[in-house]
Amino acid sequence: EYLQAHVHLPSPFQGGIYYPYGHDTHGTHSSAGIPSLLNSPLSQQLNGHCAPGMTPSCCVSTAPPFRFRPRRESVDWRRIIAVDIDAVVSQIDVDALQEHITAVTFCSLDSERCPLCRSPVDPALIKLLRLAQLSVEWLLHCQEFLTLNLHSMEARLEAAGKDREQLLAQHKALEEKIKMLNGELKQRKKLIRNQQLLIKYKYKFLTNNVWCCLLYSENKSEIDRLKSETTNLKEQIVQLQHALQTKAAQVQTH
Repeated sequence: EYLQAHVHLPSPFQGGIYYPYGHDTHGTHSSAGIPSLLNSPLSQQLNGHCAPGMTPSCCVSTAPPFRFRPRRESVDWRRIIAVDIDAVVSQIDVDALQEHITAVTFCSLDSERCPLCRSPVDPALIKLLRLAQLSVEWLLHCQEFLTLNLHSMEARLEAAGKDREQLLAQHKALEEKIKMLNGELKQRKKLIRNQQLLIKYKYKFLTNNVWCCLLYSENKSEIDRLKSETTNLKEQIVQLQHALQTKAAQVQTH
């Protein structure tokens, strides 16, 4: 269900066409003993055509289709006879499977004859082998396609993790700035209260003295300036709080 929801796997048969390996190369060996996908023709073609800055996921869906490979290779009966099937099963010898997977998957029995009676191989047996070969080829393609998508998802996850770290750092910086501005705002409010009290008490003793009038004017101008700065600080805090909420929402989405 997870793969169906997150990985767009193309239909195996679209007019007899799907996405297996190319005609000449099979890729390197994976840890599972199956031709791995990172050096396969599909992966190389995707890596060659993706624009800089684009992840593999944006290119997988545009991969050109490949038909099933023709079977023209003859069977090396000596190598087949030398394989100990029981030992392969008991020892889980994946390397032995890897050694023979290409020859088995892409060999042809159409021209084979019985060494005793020279009769052709039973058509039903040939059909059974062909079905097994096509199944293996399709499973190789599925492994390749899913591995490419897995690497793309890992790259996207890593990028999302870096974005999250950056957002958290910005979030912390905004919190520190808001804390500093709140402290500065408290100091300004305290200063304004002190200035207002000073003016209130001095106003009672004001006379027509020119110096008292000048002192009153200067104090009033200072209070007006402090009020204006306080208003600006409040607006900055509101803006920073709004930005902080936006960053917090972005962090939660990641």
